[in-house]
Amino acid sequence: MLEQYLSRMGWFALLVGMQVFVFNHVHIFGYATPFPYIFFLLSLPSATPRWVYVLLGFALGLTIDLFTNTPGMAAGATCLLGLLVPPLLRLFGPTDAEEEAFTPSPRSMEWGPYVRYVVVASLLHGAAFFAMEAFTVREWQSLLATVGASGLLTSLLVISLHLISHRK
Repeated sequence: MLEQYLSRMGWFALLVGMQVFVFNHVHIFGYATPFPYIFFLLSLPSATPRWVYVLLGFALGLTIDLFTNTPGMAAGATCLLGLLVPPLLRLFGPTDAEEEAFTPSPRSMEWGPYVRYVVVASLLHGAAFFAMEAFTVREWQSLLATVGASGLLTSLLVISLHLISHRK
């Protein structure tokens, strides 16, 4: 149990560091900015209470905000993601696992539902983040392109991080 907590704390620190020092400086074609730190929320077990998702999302987002000068945008987006992860797990998770807790992965959910879970979560997080950043819908085409490109890039990174973390 202690090993799990230490591992999660290590992932928290690693993902925050990667976002602050590397991925915040990546803007592919001026649109795609990856947010791999959401891997932390997306990899929590399904039995995690919803308030823990929201609290951890807030802590993760606030930490990102403190280091990247994005006042409340990451915290707001990750809190929203924390609220939406449990329904997404019920939507995309295995139907026979309703009474059993599972950790989201291709092994427990199959590849198709897992990829859909990650893509939808990444797009929702990106939509919340960039909507707060733009604070307007006048340039909705640019906002849509940014959300889509960032969501897909984030999805690729989250799936890659999962494969790296579960390598044997």
